[in-house]
Amino acid sequence: MQSKLFTVLAISATLHLTAAADSKAGWTGQLSSLDGGLGGIVTVVDNTTLMVNKYTLEDASAPALYWWGSASANLKGGFRISNKHVTEAATSDTLTIALDAGKTVADFATVGLWCEKFSANFGQATLAAPVPGQTGGGSTQPAKQNAGAANVVG
Repeated sequence: MQSKLFTVLAISATLHLTAAADSKAGWTGQLSSLDGGLGGIVTVVDNTTLMVNKYTLEDASAPALYWWGSASANLKGGFRISNKHVTEAATSDTLTIALDAGKTVADFATVGLWCEKFSANFGQATLAAPVPGQTGGGSTQPAKQNAGAANVVG
């Protein structure tokens, strides 16, 4: 009897942890456009994937552009969430971002495109839970850390 109870508790805990990890699925945020013509709506697909719809990036010439996340609205104090170097302008209005840098959506509330060489913020979005009856939730966070001139990498 004790063994069965333990098994039930273990399965319940596993399901709870899985649900908690994906609890941000559907959260969205509108990217601010601070440089390079960046724009779009970021949506959490699952624990390790983001999707940007209405994606725009006109200039991708900055030397070290990567998608970053931050637990606060300060992207400069954040961390890389994707190891894919952004090197070209948008060629489609949809972009999938794989979170392959050891972070998951549970680690951040703000996502943005960051130039690591110039410490420049090209735009960011604060992710928020969807509001019933409303599309494109989330908010933009005007960033003050766009230091120096740099072009966007896309």
